[in-house]
Amino acid sequence: MNAWLTTHIQACERALRRLRAQPLGSLLSVLVIGIAITLPLGLYTLFANVAAVASRVNTDPNINVYLALNASDVEVRELEKRLRQLANISRVQFVSRESALADMKRVANLADLLAGLESNPLPHAFTLRPSSADPALLATLRSEIAALPKVEHVVMDFAWAQKLKRFATFAERLVLLLGIILAATVVFVTGNTIRLQMLTQKDEIEVSQLIGATRRFIRRPFLYFGALQGLLAGGVAVAAVSAVTLWAGNEVQALMVSYGSDYALNSPSPALALVVIALSTLLGWSGSFISVSMYLRRPAN
Repeated sequence: MNAWLTTHIQACERALRRLRAQPLGSLLSVLVIGIAITLPLGLYTLFANVAAVASRVNTDPNINVYLALNASDVEVRELEKRLRQLANISRVQFVSRESALADMKRVANLADLLAGLESNPLPHAFTLRPSSADPALLATLRSEIAALPKVEHVVMDFAWAQKLKRFATFAERLVLLLGIILAATVVFVTGNTIRLQMLTQKDEIEVSQLIGATRRFIRRPFLYFGALQGLLAGGVAVAAVSAVTLWAGNEVQALMVSYGSDYALNSPSPALALVVIALSTLLGWSGSFISVSMYLRRPAN
């Protein structure tokens, strides 16, 4: 056990020495890999914030029915009965024109304006909750309601919220696809870097093989080298996305406050940061393993 641990410690030290021996080349490789990881991580963080905003929006189906101004109380009661008898309706709530006007007067910048009106310009209304959000059923329901007597307007105000939810789902799949493509890019970049490292140390590798070094012994320092590159690149990606989120968060928060919301941008969580760094380390190790294995399997000259 001690011998196994010693060999791994020595391999890790050799990998660190190689990183320090070529600081500029190592830095460029880490930055290239870090940028490749930053793109999907940044998009994931962006769309996660969009999904968080969407989850705070009421996306339940809601239908507002506005009546004609000359609708009498008898006609309103009759209409309410017919609305409750419709299929695909789970709730019917009546909003009188008086209560609607009183609600508008509570708004400070409208109170003075409405106080000067001689009569109430608002109609009676109903707020309906459909049982199903199926688009075909909602279209049929809207036509049925619009055909009822004394119905002036039928408004469905949840379509945009459903589009926002569909966009968030599409964004998740897009980030997943982009992440897979860029993961392959990370493996390729790491593998190409390791291949160049092995070509520059070709003589050393051949001498090691002649004196009996196993493939595992030769491969081990390069695997640590690739894993260290992936580890550093993952840290660069997390730091870059966190910095951009922090920089943009103040402006976004100020904008949301102006719209009466206290929402603020969320940076990558510690758990997500650890997952990204672990994955990037694994990708670096994988690229190194593939490159070294291909090099060692080629026939000797």
